Amino acid sequence: MGLVKRQPGERRWGMPVDFPLIDSGGLYVVHDRRHDNDRRKSPASLEDLLILFSQLPSEDPGKNR
Repeated sequence: MGLVKRQPGERRWGMPVDFPLIDSGGLYVVHDRRHDNDRRKSPASLEDLLILFSQLPSEDPGKNR
């Protein structure tokens, strides 16, 4: 699945809606999800960050001379 570019124009934020409803993926929505935290991002643990930092390429101190 690639990125889906949003269409320009009105996003219809102010329209009234009754919950629960079914979203385009067929899932029940019991409350307004626009005010929730982003569900795609989970906070990284210290262990996750250490693994990422250990994978960064090290810089050669004499390289910039």
